[in-house]
Amino acid sequence: MTNTALKIATTEFEPDVGMTDQERADVANALSHVLADTYMLFIKTQGIHWNVTGPSFVGIHKLTEEHYENMYEAIDKIAERIRALGIKAPASYAKYGELSSISDNGDDYSSVGDMLNTLISDHQKAVQSMRKAIGWCEDKKDFVTADMMIERMAWHEEAIWMLKSLSASS
Repeated sequence: MTNTALKIATTEFEPDVGMTDQERADVANALSHVLADTYMLFIKTQGIHWNVTGPSFVGIHKLTEEHYENMYEAIDKIAERIRALGIKAPASYAKYGELSSISDNGDDYSSVGDMLNTLISDHQKAVQSMRKAIGWCEDKKDFVTADMMIERMAWHEEAIWMLKSLSASS
């Protein structure tokens, strides 16, 4: 006996939002890269939060907690935007590894400065992915997604500034 209420009929649907199927797929693909970058950066930031030591521990510990909490919320919003476009959101670590421009280079850092420089570099990669996504969105007249990416990009650029300011003293 099967319970039809528990079966997944389909993961994709066609919302009538003034975009073609291909345009929605293109925007969702760009967003999938942003989602993957955000998830990979979330994991790295949380790992550094847990493992940072030394004289700058308190400041870095608090800042990275603020950062990973922000990214955690963003992950959900980005994935839900992909779903609102009628496309299945990527949802596996393996898929994020394929899509992300941020590599999983382990967690063996030689110094706090190395930790901060890794985060700076990864935030910069995330911003680059967002800038590409914004271009796709604006070309397809998807201003809702473009606005979301602009807001995220501004947050990541501020995170770069804060991390660079911290790394100047490390």
